[in-house]
Amino acid sequence: MTFVGLFGILAGLLAWPFAFADRANRRPIVFVAAYLVHVASAVVYFYYIQSASSDAYLYYYDEYGFYAHPVRFGTGFVIHLTQFLKANFGGSFLDYFLVFQAMGFWGIVFLMRTFEEIYGELGARAPMLVYLMLFLPGIHFWTSAIGKDAPLFLATSLSVWSMMHLRRRALVFAAAIFIMVLIRPHIALLAMLSLALAAFMDPKARGYVKVTLLAVALAGAAVVAGTVQSAFDLDVTSAESVGEFLTRQSEVTGSMGGGTAVIGASFPVRVVSLLFRPFFIDAEGAFGLIASVENVFIMFVIGTILFRMRGTLRLARNVFFLRYALFFSMALIILLSLIYYNVGLGLRQKMMIMPGLLAFFAALHAVRMARRSRPTVSSA
Repeated sequence: MTFVGLFGILAGLLAWPFAFADRANRRPIVFVAAYLVHVASAVVYFYYIQSASSDAYLYYYDEYGFYAHPVRFGTGFVIHLTQFLKANFGGSFLDYFLVFQAMGFWGIVFLMRTFEEIYGELGARAPMLVYLMLFLPGIHFWTSAIGKDAPLFLATSLSVWSMMHLRRRALVFAAAIFIMVLIRPHIALLAMLSLALAAFMDPKARGYVKVTLLAVALAGAAVVAGTVQSAFDLDVTSAESVGEFLTRQSEVTGSMGGGTAVIGASFPVRVVSLLFRPFFIDAEGAFGLIASVENVFIMFVIGTILFRMRGTLRLARNVFFLRYALFFSMALIILLSLIYYNVGLGLRQKMMIMPGLLAFFAALHAVRMARRSRPTVSSA
């Protein structure tokens, strides 16, 4: 490890001032423990792929010479970023795992901050059990490697956190969209459309506020749609073009499915596979069993949101940022299910869903806890 890796570790520690909403009630042990787990995950991931294939090799070694061509969005941007840093600062393969893990950890920090603010606005302190959601293995593992997952997790966490006070955090949301555009423009488009829908369905906003926010969101979506078109040769305004794009995706990924493929499966099967596979019976090895345990918790989270549908709809109707979180999570589930082809892809990509999903789950719990703590007035 060189100074580049040390810089990556320091970059993660610099998230400390942003981790706590209430300085009086901060829990530094959660921050420290989460960061130790995250750095350890980066090291484990690094040694794990020494005997397995990974996109990290493509980003670090650039075997196909992408760096010699103009910058493109998505994979091309991550390659250019990694190669630019290598050309100017050097650094080993492990060093860049430590650099990228810092991005993923900042996403975890803003998710932690979101939990704290949810409970704080209800006059409560987040219980330690809520913080355990920050230690889901997949969140740490998949956001600790060189690639697109770490910056995307950061961007989705930022977008959810910024929605809690959008007027004050508009620049934060803009930064989140910018990161999404660089890494996966179509995710940025979903975020902008989710914002537009959340604004349009706001029962509290005055007409001119709703129209203004809706116009800004749609204008942003139009700009991002242009980026999607240039990046993927996809006209998002044309159902035929979108259909052709999904067909191309199926043809490309059909040859990559492997033993855990669900090529040709119905949409409901793809949704279930994306969210809950592997599930013990199809788990392979220790990592598969760990993922299966995590999926049990994800099933509990989604089951709770569905079981408490009245509370879910009430929160979505009355709280702007939760409406955005719900719409964005649902949009991601639909899109990722459409392009899902095997368990490995699902495990990685569903981490984008976690910030919105876990924030909504925390809000449901916080409201329930706040109601239980209210003093009851007895009738004389």
